Amino acid sequence: MKFIGVDKRYVTSLAMVWVCVLVSGVARADCTADFDNEFPTFDMGSHYVPRDAPIGSVIGTASKSYTYSFSGSLRCNRGDTLSTLANWPVVPGIKVPALLQDGTVFKTNIPGVGMIVESRWLALKGWEVVSGNYSYSPFTIRMTQLNGVISFPAVVRFTLVKTSHDIPVGTTKLVNGTSAVRFYSGSKILFSTFVTGSVIRSECSLPNTSPGGQTYIDVPMGSVQRREFKGKDSYLDSKAFSIPLTSCVAGTYPTDQSWNFYENSNVNIKFEGAGGSAIIDAARGIVGLTTDSTAKGVAVQIMRKDGVTALKLNEDVPLAQIKGISMSIDLKARYIQTSDSPMGPEPGVANAKAAFSVTYK
Repeated sequence: MKFIGVDKRYVTSLAMVWVCVLVSGVARADCTADFDNEFPTFDMGSHYVPRDAPIGSVIGTASKSYTYSFSGSLRCNRGDTLSTLANWPVVPGIKVPALLQDGTVFKTNIPGVGMIVESRWLALKGWEVVSGNYSYSPFTIRMTQLNGVISFPAVVRFTLVKTSHDIPVGTTKLVNGTSAVRFYSGSKILFSTFVTGSVIRSECSLPNTSPGGQTYIDVPMGSVQRREFKGKDSYLDSKAFSIPLTSCVAGTYPTDQSWNFYENSNVNIKFEGAGGSAIIDAARGIVGLTTDSTAKGVAVQIMRKDGVTALKLNEDVPLAQIKGISMSIDLKARYIQTSDSPMGPEPGVANAKAAFSVTYK
């Protein structure tokens, strides 16, 4: 055949060249380290989150920084790769603040809590991105310069993110049997970082004043004379009332994260019509009388504590920041004439009813 006369010297030489290339290709995948896989643990501390904070909110302080010093040094040559891999499942579809929008959210052991992992301990000078969105895990980078020794500390940043409204009441520990992130080169694992800490849900409790577990607050409006009104939109003196809050968990929050979806744990109140009382003017806080009332041309207006500013209805209204173990939300209510009659409202029973809900965000 055609190849019988090929000089064996060239065959041998060719084989040796291929062996050399293959061995070199394998070696260039791994940096070399004079330390084995190490398992540092980072305690993130305690982080508070309001019970009703929007999904995607950063919980506590963003980018909690952990600095880890290798027990040895890492030597890399041109073509060697370094990679990070988060060991937890991805939580898709979470819209986080713009500052962190390039990060992937991973599931923690706490229901409703995810984590973003970032590592900028390597400047990209002398490296190129092979895959992923550097510096957020997971990513792979490759060395483009001839060689180098990495002996400076690794800096990893962890951010907790709310992924659902399933965060448990009280304090929940961040504990996982697997590391949060693993760093490796080729097939060699360099170090794996475990993360601990706790997430505390911030909220208060309402006292139960009925067998059904609801809270009822009566506001005695007293008996008034129709002649006390002075025409449409005239009103009488306000009656003060309070909504008590107990067993409060306030928490502490960063003061430099205005970009987050919340900044403090605030008490929000939402009033809606109930028991036949319809909302007449939500912007002005006016709720109509119940269907069993006999008075006409009059309604009840809900006011803020100052007695001057109307409380908007049918929407969450932030009223106070949670402080202390117990507190109260102080409001006022007053009769307001809704008819055009110069004689004032028609006399009769004038009761109004509103349902309120409390949220914390």
